[in-house]
Amino acid sequence: MSEQSNHHYVPQFYFRYFSTDGKSICLVNRLTRLAVRQASIRGQASKTNFYGEKEVEKALAVVEGDSGASLRKLIEARDPATLAPKDVDRVLGWVALQRSRTVAARDTGQPMHDKMLRMYLEAAIGSDGDLDEGQRQELLTSLGSVRANPAQAQLVEMKAALESAERLADLKPVMLINRTARPFIFGDAPVVFYNGYYRNVRHRGVLGFDTPGLMVFFPLSPTLALMLADSYCYDVKRVRDNQLQVRELRDVAALNKLQIHSASSCVYFHDFQFAGYVSELCRQERATLAPHVGTVIEAPGIEIGTGNQMGDIVHGFQPQLPYFLALSFLKHPVIGDDRYRFARRSERFAI
Repeated sequence: MSEQSNHHYVPQFYFRYFSTDGKSICLVNRLTRLAVRQASIRGQASKTNFYGEKEVEKALAVVEGDSGASLRKLIEARDPATLAPKDVDRVLGWVALQRSRTVAARDTGQPMHDKMLRMYLEAAIGSDGDLDEGQRQELLTSLGSVRANPAQAQLVEMKAALESAERLADLKPVMLINRTARPFIFGDAPVVFYNGYYRNVRHRGVLGFDTPGLMVFFPLSPTLALMLADSYCYDVKRVRDNQLQVRELRDVAALNKLQIHSASSCVYFHDFQFAGYVSELCRQERATLAPHVGTVIEAPGIEIGTGNQMGDIVHGFQPQLPYFLALSFLKHPVIGDDRYRFARRSERFAI
């Protein structure tokens, strides 16, 4: 398989942050718990023509070159505050892009893209005066099998993610430094958005770039992980110079389980001696591991003020991972649907 047709949705340079030889990586399948000692990096987190066109992969290679250099500076400095503004922008852009480019992201976004396409076609069929009633009904009946082009739909999501990356700039950056005898692992969807503050909100999306309570977790090596957190909603203990020493095994296990839930297929780690540990984490979570499927809710719209019924409103969002993240260094309230009020973090600073 040529490199041009083998499109990576997690870049090879990122795998090398965890590799001991620069060529291979250890892995465990999150469902079967099958462990592989030396999996070729070249063949991981990739699919043939995943992005549809080789030009997309080439464009991503350019972004990876710039972002990779900034990520390396972050890893070496260990203090996000020391990065130059250009490097901060590149790291945030990379975080946003990486989250949007995976198989898990494609699977999550597909239901909403399918719904929007079907709604568009339904309106077009209904207004087409050249169709008789029989033809119209036949076409409407067939809409259930219509599906948006996955690659094209994902490109829309990737572009939107890059445009939204600046919304992450107000989140407090903390470098988590692993001081335990267990490593940080990563999955094939390594950038995880999580919202502990809105953890019990079930019927609305709470993982938006500008949502209060947003947290971002991104492993950078077996001993380093970047955390971004909304300081208005979270009390993060023991932070000094934007660094937090993680000394509790339960905290490392919790962060690793977050990666297991975020992954679509495999989780990766640097040393095969930890294969049993990673497999056991997968076993503990096996009952709640779920496929990545976006939520689409359609309901009648009500006009504010008059109470008059409007057209249907369609709300599509990524549900939270089926995992309750508990960390010894993190304190926060938990809000449910009954107390939820729509808000944006950026509104806090509006004049």
